[in-house]
Amino acid sequence: MDNTPVRITMVSFNCKSIKRSVNHIRSLCKDADIIALQETWLLPHDLHFMNGIHEDFASFAKSSVDTSAGVLRGRPFGGLSIMWRKSLFTRVSVVDCTSDRLAAVRIEFGQRQFLVINTYMPTDSIENLPDFTDILASIYAIIDDSDTEVTYVLGDFNSHPGETFCDELVTFCDDQQMVCADFSYLGIESDSYTFLSDAHGTTRWLDHCITTKAAYDTILSIKINYDVQWSDHLPLYVYCSWQGTVNKQYVNNSCDNTNKIRWGTRNLEQINEYGHYCNSKLIQLKNKIDLDYCDTVIKPKDCIIRCNVCLDVKCRCNLYLIDNLYTELISILQEGAILSFKSQHDAQKKRRYVPGWNYHVQSSHQVARMHYRHWLECGRPRSGPSYDLMCTSRRNFKNKLKWCQSNEDKIKMDILAVSRKSKNFSQFWTATKKMSHRSSVPVSVDKCDSPSEIAQLFADHFKVNPLPTKSVESVPDTESRSDQPNISFTSKEIALVVRNMVRGKSPGIDGLSVEHILYAGDHIYTVLSALFNRCIANGYLPEQLMKTVVVPVPKNKTGDLSSISNYRPISLGTILGKVLERLLQPELVGQLRIDDSQFGFRPGLSTDSAILALKHTVKYYTERETTVYACFLDLSRAFDLVNYNLLWRKLYEANVNSQVVDLLRYWYGNQTNHIRWGDTMSSEYRLECGVRQGGLTSPDLFNLYVNDLIVELRSTRIGCHIGDVYINNLSYADDMVLLSPSIEGLRRLLDTCARYAEAHGLRYNEKKTEMMVFRSGKGPERVLPLFLRGAPVRVVETFRYLGHVLTSDLRDDADLERERRALAVRCNMLARRFARCTEQVKVTLFRAYCQSFYTCQLWLNYTKRAYSTLRVQYNDAFRILLKHPRFCSASGMFAEAGVPDFFAIMRSRVAGFWDRVRSSSNTILQVVSDDLNGPFFRHWLAVHRGGNVK
Repeated sequence: MDNTPVRITMVSFNCKSIKRSVNHIRSLCKDADIIALQETWLLPHDLHFMNGIHEDFASFAKSSVDTSAGVLRGRPFGGLSIMWRKSLFTRVSVVDCTSDRLAAVRIEFGQRQFLVINTYMPTDSIENLPDFTDILASIYAIIDDSDTEVTYVLGDFNSHPGETFCDELVTFCDDQQMVCADFSYLGIESDSYTFLSDAHGTTRWLDHCITTKAAYDTILSIKINYDVQWSDHLPLYVYCSWQGTVNKQYVNNSCDNTNKIRWGTRNLEQINEYGHYCNSKLIQLKNKIDLDYCDTVIKPKDCIIRCNVCLDVKCRCNLYLIDNLYTELISILQEGAILSFKSQHDAQKKRRYVPGWNYHVQSSHQVARMHYRHWLECGRPRSGPSYDLMCTSRRNFKNKLKWCQSNEDKIKMDILAVSRKSKNFSQFWTATKKMSHRSSVPVSVDKCDSPSEIAQLFADHFKVNPLPTKSVESVPDTESRSDQPNISFTSKEIALVVRNMVRGKSPGIDGLSVEHILYAGDHIYTVLSALFNRCIANGYLPEQLMKTVVVPVPKNKTGDLSSISNYRPISLGTILGKVLERLLQPELVGQLRIDDSQFGFRPGLSTDSAILALKHTVKYYTERETTVYACFLDLSRAFDLVNYNLLWRKLYEANVNSQVVDLLRYWYGNQTNHIRWGDTMSSEYRLECGVRQGGLTSPDLFNLYVNDLIVELRSTRIGCHIGDVYINNLSYADDMVLLSPSIEGLRRLLDTCARYAEAHGLRYNEKKTEMMVFRSGKGPERVLPLFLRGAPVRVVETFRYLGHVLTSDLRDDADLERERRALAVRCNMLARRFARCTEQVKVTLFRAYCQSFYTCQLWLNYTKRAYSTLRVQYNDAFRILLKHPRFCSASGMFAEAGVPDFFAIMRSRVAGFWDRVRSSSNTILQVVSDDLNGPFFRHWLAVHRGGNVK
């Protein structure tokens, strides 16, 4: 297929009865290429009828009518059908849908594939809302499971603008980054309609098309055909433009899994072989350090006496020895990994991994090989006992292999069950993550086709140029800070850090991970101590240690994967760099004094702590009949715009050990990044500003960089305060909210932020900065305008702060609805992906993914209906996952499975959070915990007493 754009027409039509609408459907076939039909009388024995409607079309149909129930009465929900033009779409496969209200097909068009999902929703009523949400969640689960970014969902949604189902549909699309395409093209406020009541003559807009963002980009137009009266519904037309050869997909953007250096999964024999090799080599290296490197670190001023070539500020002899030591150490670890890999895997590296091989196939394979060799020794006879044994054993082996390949999913589920039963949770979660689909990436990105061009494109995109700042004095010479103690790390300290590191992480450019250090023997910690101490004393790091691999990862996998703006960088550093950074972090953090208004990356604090501080402060004022003005600031690429000269100055003023500062300055000044796209690396580029992405110390450095702004805001003594504690600003990393009981006070706080950002090379995004007014009673009718960089700040009634939905009236119904929709999505994704797991495995997954209830302890004011609907959704989630009957006893099924019910989880979350608040040393949280008559304490007390609704 060439690059000529191809126009594709899709139609959604509720035909009421297929048999009575045959001629109408044939009329649709003249113009349409894909037809999604919904109807009320599609019986099981009528399914074959669909293929005979039009000779140019093939179809898939499913009936939902239960004929065993006896005589059908009324207007039952009948079924669904999808038809497609055979000449245009030659490769179409049916996608399994557990819901009777969904039908889906996967269509391969040229070198790209897309999904078409047909749905017929229940009627719009509050009783059917959980079913409606579950079907939407099932749709998203199908999309997620298919790993296809282009999806069109057509059908009768029974969602009229302004009513419950439509509000749910629009919100769901926003949450899952999907688009209600017909609303976007025709306008949700327009007079469009797709249903005309035969009885009353009223019109409603019930049929819709929702898409992923990548699919939305292919749509040219959408229209409703008002010229036909075939049914009480009208056909909805969707016109798309496709190119046949765009974006051929390949599976993942990770490094080659056959790399012998990578640790992967290794058995005990391999680990012992690796450890024996490394241990013997490390003993030699340790002895070499004792003889050639000397225990005493050579200072530059001493080196001039001992060596005439070392006349630089830093001793070149020391740097040369450090480079050699690092190179020899890395070579030992890499060679040991290669040797232990080769002895076990060379015979299997060309054979595809087959789940269940060891348990089901290996013995029969060995028998088949034995009889095959015996047959060869007998001269390859064509008959006789040796020939019969060879054929029988081979047939037995192939049958078992074929069974394993056909039942791959079941075997994987059995592995999960065995891990769960043996309480090997490490293996359980490893196997669970492997079952998750990885997003595929396109060969073409922003019209670049070759991997090297794409890699370089990302390198140019991710590199950030610093914004201008005021001139900064250079940091004084570190010799003037000689009163500070020298830093050094013992082998025991390094061993403790390494053993506490998380295993199974992706390696850096050298292919090494924490497992390589753990299993190399105890002598490696002595070598690392010698290496790190010399690096710190000389303020120097080997070039290879500072190399970082940057992997572009899609932000939204259902978005346009060929757009560079849909990617974010993930950095993979070297393992020794990670270990060194973990050792340095206590030395850095121990000297930093971060203001209590900063909740990000602080021990014992989290997003819910910041949200609690915000809601408690606002509630404190509104209960005293005072309006609160809040401005939610958005910093553009804040972590990437940190100015280095200012950062080093702040570290110096914070009295951080000069050796740590020197090492960080050298690290940031000499780190090189490479973009990896597939198996290709871009040319290297350096950081000119911004903290290291993925660095362990990066959050602490950023907190220090913006800390002076927080201190300055609180020192103004403008804005909200409770007692002597000013709470006029709250931050979680780069997310800041300003609070003031007056608009003039908020304006002065905002001006302070603008001046600080300009002086520090930061930039606020005026388009994403928004203001909310928490009124006391009626509050002011008119809000004076607020400006940021000359642009007015938009006033909103709803804002999602750190994932929690805030409303101007401080009601929590919207946040309960957010969590209810999220719960439905998580549950349906689990039910689809782990349908064949044992009940024990499903219960473990349910506990992990369906009991989080983010910020539930902060729900203060909500209606009984919203709270009850979430509880019902929780109960239904457990029923769906374990396939229990819809109306079985909730308390009975939870008790039988040993799973806490909804109210028990709420009590547990509230108790745990209250304990954290009471034990926190944060002055703002202490204000909350000391207010025993405050709204949150009263609510938490009511939850434990059984009063759940305010």
